[in-house]
Amino acid sequence: MKRTALVALIALVVLAGLGAQTINALFWDDAYPRALMEMIPEFEKATGYKVNIEILQPPQVFTKTSVAVTKDSTDYDLVCVDEGNIPLFASLFETYDKWPAGKKYPKLDPKTVTPAMLDVAMWDGKLVGLPINGNLYVWMTRKDLIENAQYKKDFKAKYKYDLGVPQTYQQMLEMGTFFNEKGISAGFGPFNGGPAGVFGEAIFMWSGFGTTFIDQSSGKPKVTLDEKKGAEAMEFYKKLMAISPKGAETMAHAERQAAYAADPKGIFSMFIWPAQIAGYEDPDKSLVAGKIVYSAPPAGPNGKRYAMRGTWAVNIPLASKNKAAAAEFVYWWGSRDIAMRLVEKNTVPARTDALTDPKWASKPWLAAIADSMKSAAARPRFKEVAQVQDIVKKYWIMGITGQMPCADAVKSIVKETNDVLAKAGY
Repeated sequence: MKRTALVALIALVVLAGLGAQTINALFWDDAYPRALMEMIPEFEKATGYKVNIEILQPPQVFTKTSVAVTKDSTDYDLVCVDEGNIPLFASLFETYDKWPAGKKYPKLDPKTVTPAMLDVAMWDGKLVGLPINGNLYVWMTRKDLIENAQYKKDFKAKYKYDLGVPQTYQQMLEMGTFFNEKGISAGFGPFNGGPAGVFGEAIFMWSGFGTTFIDQSSGKPKVTLDEKKGAEAMEFYKKLMAISPKGAETMAHAERQAAYAADPKGIFSMFIWPAQIAGYEDPDKSLVAGKIVYSAPPAGPNGKRYAMRGTWAVNIPLASKNKAAAAEFVYWWGSRDIAMRLVEKNTVPARTDALTDPKWASKPWLAAIADSMKSAAARPRFKEVAQVQDIVKKYWIMGITGQMPCADAVKSIVKETNDVLAKAGY
């Protein structure tokens, strides 16, 4: 009895010292947070805190955050926010400089985060959270196709240069056309799913053609799209659509993975988000596991590469009553030890030292991701971005599928975006 009482007393002391609060967190559904969730019992055992995770699809995370977090109340102590939505919620979050020090895990130096990712959680010159994943475009090219001796010979005879990883948009089109015309594989895998993803594809193409969509002028968003270049970029993507798999006009991640990794013909080349690489490299699910070359995206006609960024940040709401516990969890989450273990599970954290560790020679995509980060590019960020994404998706799809002339589609995007900005008072 005495021994039992002593154990109970020690447990109470530990809980009193570290706090036995429950940390309520809102995560997006993805391989990365699911890999982290497997480790959470270790954090709970080490600290005495309880972590309650709600995991939803990205659009639902946005909706739930919109209704469940205000300046005066919150259902969550931690909220994960996609970088494009940081402007909408930044005023509801505690700035990182005010996060409490950890009792068991030291407060993280923001410099541990890859510089290209750190900007994700910055708004109005303040860090309002911590970026937590290294999410940006990395390019995938079929290694088995570009190393085939006959294909190399035939391609060079026709195009007068060597077959390989596409280094430019034009090479991507020509190589993809070569394989598509011969019936060997589809040439390109487009993304035409959700508004945020289509927005990224449009920005990727417009940037490569030397025009920006929206810039900040005196702190306000302003449409800067060169309509001629914008239409040229859309016309080029329309050519890529012509060498894409059947159903390309509605392809999202699940459809792209099925077309690339499960169809016997597959796809020659396309971008992918790092968290999805594990599915492509799983020999039980993929016909092309071990047959993929990873690289930075090809350069546009302006000679520059753009790896579109889609990173998430973890944030503590101002109204949270458990800020110390929530901060402790993030410090554990962002530690080198956890980052390295997340890499082992084929996910990509935002820590520089975890991504570049020589230990990962067997994971060639990490080097490609690090290379892509040199060209990391952000989508425009402002409070009305969700409305603008819907506009871009509507007319981008209409233009690249031939439902309306590309020049008219671009004009509609510019006009309706300007209407949104004007109504917002910019």
